[in-house]
Amino acid sequence: MPREKKTIAKKTIRKRASHIVSKSIPVIQNQKDYDKVIAQIEQLVKEGNSTIREQDMALYQKLAKAAQAYEKSIYTIPPPSTLEGLLEWKMYELKLKQKGLAKKLHISDAKLSLVMSGKQRPDATLLKSIHDRLGVDGNLLLSVIKN
Repeated sequence: MPREKKTIAKKTIRKRASHIVSKSIPVIQNQKDYDKVIAQIEQLVKEGNSTIREQDMALYQKLAKAAQAYEKSIYTIPPPSTLEGLLEWKMYELKLKQKGLAKKLHISDAKLSLVMSGKQRPDATLLKSIHDRLGVDGNLLLSVIKN
């Protein structure tokens, strides 16, 4: 990009920055708005960390939050349909290995292994522990053990 265009782009972003920073997080309502926000984010990233001003950083954070909120509303991940999948999902969320999950649920590693491999059905105590200690909705638990 020629130097003149780059300077104009920086001025445009800074002008937008002063406008957006003073306001709350912009609301993205459609793909066109989202594309504009992503373009602004990419432009700020191109400027680099060495020259970024506090105002630009605030703009970047607000734009990123807006993009994240839009993505979350569009791209939803359905909950797992099996107990094994649900437990693996929770292990991923909590960054735990199977042994750590067993400890968190106050059950033996062997019991968790049997349940996760489908060799043993979960008992009421385990389901209550999953609900209480992992914060899994009871209705979701009932739906996954029916399968």
